[in-house]
Amino acid sequence: MVDIFRGYLVSMEAYGGIEPTPSNSMIVVKIDCSQDDIRITYNTDESYELRITQELGEVVRVSITAPTAFGVRHALETLSQLAAWDDLAGSVVLVNEVFVSDRPFYRHRGLMVDTSRNFIQLGDLYRTVDGMSYNKLNTLHLHLTDAHSFPFDSPSVPQMAVYGAYSERKKYTVTDLKALNEYANTRGIRIVPELDGPAHSAYGWQWGPDYGLGDLALCVNRLNRTNVCIGPPCGIQNPVNENTYGVLELLFSDLKEAFSPDVFHLGADEVKFGCWNITEEIVDWLEDQGRGREEVDFYYLWGYYQNRTLEKVDTVYGNIPVIVWTSSLTEENFVENVITPERYIVQIWTESSEPSIASLYNKGYDLIFSNSDNWYLDCGYGSWVGDGNNWCSPYKGWQLLYDNDPLEILANQGILNPDPQRIWGGEAAMWTEQTDGGTLDGKLWPRGSAIAERLWSNPPGKWRTAEKRLVHMREVLCLRGIGADPVQPHWCHQNEGVCYYE
Repeated sequence: MVDIFRGYLVSMEAYGGIEPTPSNSMIVVKIDCSQDDIRITYNTDESYELRITQELGEVVRVSITAPTAFGVRHALETLSQLAAWDDLAGSVVLVNEVFVSDRPFYRHRGLMVDTSRNFIQLGDLYRTVDGMSYNKLNTLHLHLTDAHSFPFDSPSVPQMAVYGAYSERKKYTVTDLKALNEYANTRGIRIVPELDGPAHSAYGWQWGPDYGLGDLALCVNRLNRTNVCIGPPCGIQNPVNENTYGVLELLFSDLKEAFSPDVFHLGADEVKFGCWNITEEIVDWLEDQGRGREEVDFYYLWGYYQNRTLEKVDTVYGNIPVIVWTSSLTEENFVENVITPERYIVQIWTESSEPSIASLYNKGYDLIFSNSDNWYLDCGYGSWVGDGNNWCSPYKGWQLLYDNDPLEILANQGILNPDPQRIWGGEAAMWTEQTDGGTLDGKLWPRGSAIAERLWSNPPGKWRTAEKRLVHMREVLCLRGIGADPVQPHWCHQNEGVCYYE
């Protein structure tokens, strides 16, 4: 962590473009860390205190006190951003008198990156981790798989990537992901893997009949999708084939080897019952259960899938929290029958005005916010199926992201004093139907910096109070190799506070 901080200072000197002026100045950093935690979890104390004092002569003393190494890391990050290159002095300058006592407001502060629709190269994920660390985000949620591709190269079930990866070059091995996880952990970031199901399952799941396991997924690549599935491509796991659960257990085991997560994401959204309703194997199973083909019967089937999948999660991971997206299963009539608040955290992707948010809170569920009207980063582009704009247009500017306050969303639905332990925080979601490594940085940053400040401190002010900080943070990101989009002409950075409409 200290070496990373030194690297920041070296990058400032390189940015200056001239030989640093010789100096007798010395920075002495003292670190006091009371715990020896080496893995960040959702319960890690990330607080810290930072004090900078100028002594007589050329000595600047920095004192950092934190209960964990991750608080120390955040303190070093703050320290690095209190330093800047001075062209006139020809050196790095540092604020010489400051005291900071800081801790995050939310425990879950993240970005979700979809690696299935378009493959995201490892180098782009490492750079994303870097950008997150500069902003004190602590959770990278990897939506590893979807109907379009299955890039996870599972040692136990290699057929998934053989049938599902876009190419040999577009796969992640366990070794790849383990190294990414270690890199992220050093920078105060935990990785939460998502293996989506039962819907969003097509490519990678179609090999069952070739190996005598039957259909692991149904309606794969079906062209007539109306009322059958979400797509293209079409595909949903087969919940009545016992082999489906055996495959899931093997995948969970391999993902444990890669990440050792303290929470797991099961996806579980956008299930359409049309495919199950036209599949003889499903209809026969429901009949054997004394069920029919009404909506309530298919919710029973979906619940059966969730419970069996949770059993496999518990077999591999033990009793860890499990996250699911909001869906029709989390609505008023069904949620408590399957998704119990003792085991499941619900991630909100519906709009902030959706009344089920208050209902879920009142039923005892812990919540993570990614409401699509404010925290979806893929919005505002042309549709990738058909003409016009994509479904969640318009584009979400950094101002909208900054002002999206989970507590305010709850207050607007009548919940005025929510238990802070049950509001985990939030994630900005980067779905990649129209994104890959070539465009990832500009879509994530500096908008990701806006959500980072919201989730770290939950400030009472709105975006206007943060504008100068955001514009400057964009410069910091670029200095450190992140291709962040500009939000204003550079003149505005040099003339703070004057770029506004009258």
